[in-house]
Order: sequence, then structure tokens, then C-alpha cells
Amino acid sequence: MFRRQRNRGQHRRARSARTWAESLEQRMLLSAAAPPVMHPDYIIRPNVTTGIMGYSPGQIKSAYGFDQVSLSGGATPDGTGQTIAIVDAFDDPNIVSDLATFDSQFGLPAPPSFRVVNQTGGSSLPQPDAGWAGEISLDVEWSHAIAPGANILLVEATTNSNSDLVAATDYARHAAGVSVVSMSWGGSEFFSFNGFEFDSQTAFDPTFTTPSGHQGVTFVVASGDSGAFSGAQWPSSSPNVLAVGGTSLLINATTEAYQSESPWDGTAGGYSGVEPKPAYQDVAQATALRSTPDVSYDGDPVTGFAIYDSFESVPGLTSWVDIGGTSAGAPQWSALLAIANQGRALAGLGSLDGVSQTLPLLYGLYSPPGTVGYLTYSTTFFHDVTGSLTPGRQAVPGYDTATGLGSPRAPAVIDALVGAPAVGTSGPVTPSAQIVGAFKGNPPVSVIGGTTGSVTLHLTNTGTSRFKGPIAVTVYASAQDSLTGGIALGTISVPKLSLGAGASRTLRLRFTYPTSLATGTYYLVAAVTETGTNTVPSVTVNPATVTITAPAVDLAVAFSGIQPLALNGSNSDAIITVTNLGNVIANGTVNLNLYASATGVLNVAVDPLLATLSGVPVHLRPGRFLRMRVHFAAPAAGLTDLIASITSSTTPADNNPANNTAVATTTG
Repeated sequence: MFRRQRNRGQHRRARSARTWAESLEQRMLLSAAAPPVMHPDYIIRPNVTTGIMGYSPGQIKSAYGFDQVSLSGGATPDGTGQTIAIVDAFDDPNIVSDLATFDSQFGLPAPPSFRVVNQTGGSSLPQPDAGWAGEISLDVEWSHAIAPGANILLVEATTNSNSDLVAATDYARHAAGVSVVSMSWGGSEFFSFNGFEFDSQTAFDPTFTTPSGHQGVTFVVASGDSGAFSGAQWPSSSPNVLAVGGTSLLINATTEAYQSESPWDGTAGGYSGVEPKPAYQDVAQATALRSTPDVSYDGDPVTGFAIYDSFESVPGLTSWVDIGGTSAGAPQWSALLAIANQGRALAGLGSLDGVSQTLPLLYGLYSPPGTVGYLTYSTTFFHDVTGSLTPGRQAVPGYDTATGLGSPRAPAVIDALVGAPAVGTSGPVTPSAQIVGAFKGNPPVSVIGGTTGSVTLHLTNTGTSRFKGPIAVTVYASAQDSLTGGIALGTISVPKLSLGAGASRTLRLRFTYPTSLATGTYYLVAAVTETGTNTVPSVTVNPATVTITAPAVDLAVAFSGIQPLALNGSNSDAIITVTNLGNVIANGTVNLNLYASATGVLNVAVDPLLATLSGVPVHLRPGRFLRMRVHFAAPAAGLTDLIASITSSTTPADNNPANNTAVATTTG
């Protein structure tokens, strides 16, 4: 059984606009009778005109440089000889004619071969579905737009259940001639009953590998459109796939050249709670977990793509739609790989295997900021897309979980995949640690500085030999999903750790959340250091975050009653409360002064002091109060206001003096 987030796109029609809205995700407990379901990762922008909106194939080819790609012998770089398999759910009964309309509009040739089959390769197609028809239109039309010489094999799963989509993918990878599989769908990683991620999804990961005896296959997956809050999605979090995130691309309206690119906040991404980091990511990030996306491409619906989808059209309205989402990037990166495989075939080389060639080659082009190779990486191979997104998430220089390595500069990336040498990092590479850690469970949602906490780490020996020696584990709170700017919470040392290859053990680390941190949301980051070695520490980031609030005492004074209400010179009593509105215990003493006033505004220079209580001990938990009865001689007529004023000496100190006075009006 799995617990999965279920998300199905709901489609609605208006008289003058086509819209698509993605329903909010829910947690569901699913059984074998109700398997996990996947959702397509695309978004339609409402049309405000009956004309064609969105970028055209010519504009995108110019912006990303596809029109500048050159192959051996002057061959047209169009994916000739390659087959792109597209895996989607349900059927789009109009896709063949819709592709013909799309091609006619943009002057594209028909694909050499376009086959539509069910998840076992048969001709009996699933039932139509309007929502998935939009996804199919996007995937087919835009993979063909970028690689018009490639064959297309559309494999339609019977339903959008995980089991059917995986079965369709399994057929696609075995199909003759397929060198790229495009999958623009996904969902949250699998969950167990107790809320912790577990490794059931890894049982499906072998489906995203090249079958024995088949030419190399690369699997390309949209990273998702749910934003950073949803974390890494599956199957984009599988280490066997190329995960594609989204950007916002601006193209010069006059020259159709690349103008600028910024991160798109809709892109899902982050660190997997299940999948360990593959070796090819060592150069890009230092955690122990697989991170997504790997690369990016235009995905913002505001800078989206024109598609033709007649299946859900309203009579009298256009079937041209402006569409975006990470679904747009996956088929176009698939087309890029088809062109690269075309170039490899011309050079007498086989098509690329995703996990052993495509992904290592792409990460091999990367060099971090501050290295000699960074300038080449960011000006030759990729657009290093940077910018601010939601609080706590940044697209920083170099690799990040918003835009990955960046968007492609197609000529250089294709050259590198065809066979050009990759750019290496400057200087010697320090080996990675054998011992890697992964958090078990999530921290509390919110804590107060000064309180105690703990984390449990699952330590694993990822090396090929037994590890013997000391290690140190330090847990940090960081505003970013890395060690950058992290504040150490606590360290534990294991003087004699002995773990065989592949073996694991659990370690619990207790600490105190610091009182010095400003109130905010932080990642928990653990660094496992193999003491006395020259290896880079293994770093793991908790995919969940914790809000740390600074400890505070806030004492507020108020009148609870006055006896008698008429102040006529006789003795009277006032009941006064002091309440702790803060978030931690107030320990110390309180001083109370009671004044009479004619104005209701305290002026100690002129207002007579009626009574004083000094050094009253307090031990007030948050929300608790201290009640004091004060006996005093009523002032002369004319002074009708009583003012209670407190000062205190507590730990922590009262941080809000604004409510340290209270006024009560009597009948005088």
C-alpha cells in the first residue's frame, strides 16, 4: 500500500476563454485496488483573443539556438533516424489531425512515422480524456516542432494510475528504435502509514533504464508544477531520469533572439525523501539525497507555447491554446536528445543511455561558481538562470533546486552529447565520503529558541569496503537548503564506527535550538565528517522545514475590578492581573505602582501615587496570569482615573512595554 498525493487536473470552459486549473493536492491512503494516480504537468493560460497565442517553434528554436546546431556532413539537425516515445494516459482521438493542423500552421513536415498504441503496443486505445488530451497535444506537437525528422511513438496508458503509466513506459523502452522516452506526469513521492517516506518507489526505478540488448534510451521527466512546497516529485526524483524544471523565457520581439530568463515559481523541486544522491550529482550538490530538477526550460504559462487541441474545443471558438508548465520542457529536451543521437549515429556511435551517459555528460559540463570552468559552463553550455522566488528559495549562481544546471544553449550541449569532451572542474577533486546520512522523520513544524530537539539519522556505508574509524555528525539550521549560512545546533562524535559495505546504523542527536536565531523558517542540515580523512563531508538536508521563533516574555497588566467604583476619599481595593502573553516562562519579579489621574495618561511628575507592591515573585507560563489585590486610600474628588503600571525583572526580559500600563475609569 502507498500513501500518495492525488492530483487530477479539472478542466473548465468559458464562452470567451479556455482555462485549466490544477486541483489542490490531497493526501490519500491507497491500496492495490486503488493504485496511486499521476497528474499531467501543464497549465493553460486563458486566451484573451481568438488568434494564436504563445511562442512559435521558430521563436523557440532561435532563442535556444536550435537553428545554429550543425551536424557531421551538413546533415539537417532534426532527429532523423531517431524515435521519441511519449507516454501519457488515456486517449486523444484527434491527435493525428491536430498535429497536421499544427504542422500546417508553422510550416513543419509531417513526422516520418507517427504511431499511437496502447500500453501493451496494441491498437485498441483507452477511453478519451479531455484533460490528458491537452497534455498529449503539447507533448506530441512540441517534440515534433524541435525534432521534426524524428519518428513519434505515442503510448497511451489505460488510466493515469501509477501501475498503468509504468507499464506503458516499460513497453516504450522495449519498442524498436526508441532512443528517448518523454514523460510529462508525476506525483508526490510514496508515503508510508506513519508519515515517513520509504523506498517502495525505488522498485519502479529500473523501468527507467535501457533494456538488455536494446540501444541506449534516455528517460526525460517533467519535474512538476506544484512549486517548491511540494518537494521533489516522482518519477522526476528517480536517479535514472533527466528531470526538467521550468523558467520564464523572454524572447526579443524583433530579432526572436534570447533576451532573458528567470526562474518560474511553479516548478516543483528539492531533495528526495527516498532516493539517494547519484554519483553524477557529486559535482553539483553536497547532500546525500537526489535533488531535482537537473535542467530547465521555458515553462511559465505567461511565456508559454502555442498548441492546437480540438478535442475539448467549444463550437465557434479557436482550438489554439497558450500552454505552459514543466510538461513543455520535457518533450523539447527529448527532441534535443534525439538530435544529439542523430549526430552520434552520423559519427558511428550508439544512442545515449540516460543514467550512464546522458546525465553524467550533462553534469560533466558543470563547474561551480569560483572555479575556472564556471565561465565556460555558464556562457557556452547553459543559461545559468538566477533570481528570487518564494521566501527561502533562490535560483543562485550555479546548480540549484529551482532551475538545475540551467536551460540549454543547444549547439554546445548537443556537440557535447555527440562526443565533445566535457568541461571538468578546476584542480583535483576531493573524494566523497563513504558514510552518508539521511534523516528519518520530520522535525516539528514550529519550535521556540531555547527548547530542546532531536533528529534521527540513518547512516549508510556507500563504499565498496568496510569503514573503520571515527566520525562526527553536526546538525545545522540554515535559511537555505545547504550549509550556506548554517548555525550549528549540536555535534555528536562516534570514536569507533565500523560498518561493512552497504551496512547501516541509526544515530540520534539531541540539541538545543538557539535563542540567537531570528524568527524564521529553517532547513535542518546534517554534515557527516569522516574524522582524520581528506574526504568531503556527506551533507543531507531535511526536505521538511521548521519555524524557529525567538523566545519572548510579554507581561500585560489589566484591571479585573475596583471596589468601590466611586472614589470618595474612603479606602478602596483594586484587583489587578499580570498575564504572560509571551511564548516562554517568565521567571523573576514584578513591581506594581498604582496612580490616580485626571487625564487617563500617566504623568508620574504630577499624578499621585496611591500604592506600591515591590518584588512580587513570578513564575508565569505562557498564557498564565498573576492576580494581585491592592488596598489604597481613594484620592480627592476630581481624579477619576486609576492607572496601574508595572516594571519587571525576568528571564527573558519583558519585550513589550506598550502593555505595561492599564487605565480604569471610576465615578470620581
